[in-house]
Amino acid sequence: MPIHERPRSRFLTANRLTHHLLEWSDEGPLVLLLHGFLEHAHGWDFVAPRLAEAGLRPIALDWRGHGESDWVGAGGYYHFADYAADVASLLRTLGSKAALVGHSMGANAALQYAGTEPDRVTHLVCVDALGPPDMGDETAPRRFQDWIIQLESMARRMPRQISLDDAAARLRERFTRIPPAAARHMAYHGTRPAGPARTWKFDPLHQTLSPYPYTTRRARAFWERVTCPVLYVDGAETPFRLTDAELAERLTTLHASRHTLPDTGHHPHLECPDVLAGVLIDFLRR
Repeated sequence: MPIHERPRSRFLTANRLTHHLLEWSDEGPLVLLLHGFLEHAHGWDFVAPRLAEAGLRPIALDWRGHGESDWVGAGGYYHFADYAADVASLLRTLGSKAALVGHSMGANAALQYAGTEPDRVTHLVCVDALGPPDMGDETAPRRFQDWIIQLESMARRMPRQISLDDAAARLRERFTRIPPAAARHMAYHGTRPAGPARTWKFDPLHQTLSPYPYTTRRARAFWERVTCPVLYVDGAETPFRLTDAELAERLTTLHASRHTLPDTGHHPHLECPDVLAGVLIDFLRR
């Protein structure tokens, strides 16, 4: 099986934008790896080679407005419906069906897509995310108001410059369990040179509050349409925890199994990549 020693970069047009992908193998069942908020495809660099060695075909995506993929441009925004349309378009090019492995925001996007086109998803793995807590429809007007204020502020903001060391340090300030080498790896691939310093690759528009509140009522309609096997992998020490009742409802509705990783936080693919790879391989081979 052709396995690349280093991931091969590839660019595909999907849903009217150019998306960047990393490929580790040319053959085997397709596994689409979906990164989290403000991160990038290279976050899977420590897991994907193991998947390729196991006979799978891992491909990691830079979401729109992240990594080397296109930003939406003037007048555009980033909604979860856009992420679903991007995955739909990519799958039609890559091979029509895939297993989806998503982390954090990527897991929530994968959940929504799996309920949109269930026949195209063979397996679904949600890493440390199964949707945020319910926000309630009544919060929508205030969220719209705050969103508009933030958009106005964003339009006046100058691009922020940062050193590679400071970028890595910021990641570890927020997520202290990420090993220093992994944080530097994420910072290197998550920034680009800008004169004597660097700038983040993600579109700063992501840092504004989405105007649409997350509601369990609407999300449940997607969960009920998911037909593939579902695995929820969480870290025992994650800072993002649903209530027991919320988690139980979601696992039951999705008919999902759960695997909790001890002494692990929000980034299993960076904190214990070999362990996570083993869990994924076992599940995806079923």
